[in-house]
Amino acid sequence: MKKRILHLQLLPLLSGVQRFSLHLLDGLPQDEYDIYVASKPGGPFVDAVLDREWKYLPIKTFRHPITSWDLFSFIEIYRLCRKYKFDIVHTNSSKPGLLGRIAARLAGVPLIVHSIHGTAFQPHQSRWVYLLYTMLEKLGNCFSDYTLFVNHSDRIKCLELGLLPDSKAITIYNALADTIVRPEITNKMKHDGFVIGSTIRFSEQKNVIKLITAACKACRLQEKLKFIILGDGEHYQLCKSIVASYRLNDKILLPGWDSDVAPWLKTFDAFILYSRWEALPYSIIEAMHAGLPIIGSDIPSIRELVDESVGWLVPLDDEQTLISTLLEVAESPSIASSKGKAALSKVRALCDYPHHDRSLSQKSTRGVENEKTRD
Repeated sequence: MKKRILHLQLLPLLSGVQRFSLHLLDGLPQDEYDIYVASKPGGPFVDAVLDREWKYLPIKTFRHPITSWDLFSFIEIYRLCRKYKFDIVHTNSSKPGLLGRIAARLAGVPLIVHSIHGTAFQPHQSRWVYLLYTMLEKLGNCFSDYTLFVNHSDRIKCLELGLLPDSKAITIYNALADTIVRPEITNKMKHDGFVIGSTIRFSEQKNVIKLITAACKACRLQEKLKFIILGDGEHYQLCKSIVASYRLNDKILLPGWDSDVAPWLKTFDAFILYSRWEALPYSIIEAMHAGLPIIGSDIPSIRELVDESVGWLVPLDDEQTLISTLLEVAESPSIASSKGKAALSKVRALCDYPHHDRSLSQKSTRGVENEKTRD
């Protein structure tokens, strides 16, 4: 008899978290698992779930900010767990992680696993907000069997804060199933320039305003330097205005959002992510699989993927160093190419998708069997 698994997400987007979730669920043996997915309805993530013919359960009351609607979401998750009698519930991100873990435990689900894709508490928050989010994370951990971290730095931080016991904390890196093959020349931009690209959300977390501003200043200093920054978000229009004010619309392209990033990665010569905080950026993993050198912000989670052998790390809020690095990368294409090859080798070894997928599947199977034995 197949094991029933509920995969719980918040927003129906196709950002890094959701795309990795699809890869993860794709890897489960279809003859062993009956897959259910729940989220806020109405987005491309839902379309991708339905295309795979998995069972989709909408939670219409899901909202991103903390709201009174959360009580109704909690009741709906509890009702679904009781109705479908799931063997495993896998929650993702902070709000589904808190509501889902408590509801699943109260509903008697045998195995509950939570994935942290970056903690809700961050250094820039006020003391009271930081304290509230740490307490909520500790509460959620009381109701799950395992908490999966996508990097070591967040796991160590949570252990040091006493948010969960070591026996529940496991690091499993995000991973990509396939390498993205890049031909030598893919479009006209590669004939006359060096293209630095990114796939991001135009948000405060991604530090996109400082990235765009530095890109504009670098382009003024280096004729062959070009940028393609793919994505959208709350700062998208402002960034377009910044580019227009420098009169660089022909050198810094902001095409908007595209869920199919592979063709774009093939046009890049290097990849940049200058975020303020991250979990384990799926965009960097994709770029490394495409054989691209990485320019990253010097923060703990990115340091787990990027070192001097595969790219460049730049301190946050250091515009001059960022500009200098962009110029250095564009003026040293052979070094960039060499780092890109090293990036592909490193990500294959570090983020081993088949190995991680088997490990999760085996852990889930053992967990359900152990719980049923205790019952």
